[in-house]
Amino acid sequence: MYIPFSQMPGHSRVWVYQANRSLSDYEVEQVSTYLKNEMDMWAAHGAPLNASFEIRFMQVFIIAVNEDVNQASGCSIDASTRWFKTLGESLQLDFFDRQIAKIKGDQINLIPLTAIKEYIATGKLVAEDLVIPPLTSDLHQYRGHWLQKVSESWLKKYVVPTHI
Repeated sequence: MYIPFSQMPGHSRVWVYQANRSLSDYEVEQVSTYLKNEMDMWAAHGAPLNASFEIRFMQVFIIAVNEDVNQASGCSIDASTRWFKTLGESLQLDFFDRQIAKIKGDQINLIPLTAIKEYIATGKLVAEDLVIPPLTSDLHQYRGHWLQKVSESWLKKYVVPTHI
């Protein structure tokens, strides 16, 4: 069952889906309607799931499930993945290309994984830049410390430390 995002508890499980381009206002409205309808019917082994979503930067989708009510199962998680495959096909988007999302203000810049070293070497991606981590454990983490500095993310292994 769809629940407003603000009412989801901090321990809710979270998944992040990132589109390969920004959506228009009309597309965001389409996606919102679709996701609300799907979440109203979403279940794990016949038991309804309390779930919600939030859209950030017009292309990042945060899905949350309150597993105190019912736990998401493999089949229910697969169903949510199918939502984004269906949305991708209908809107000509790709939610599964796994680019790095660099955030500056309200702007998002996608960086191909294959170009990470080049971006760092040329200064297009620096230790202080903010990125969206591909994994966020729960809604509390998302609300409190979602965006990460490159130097604090899994990308830190590519950053050369500067010595003074």
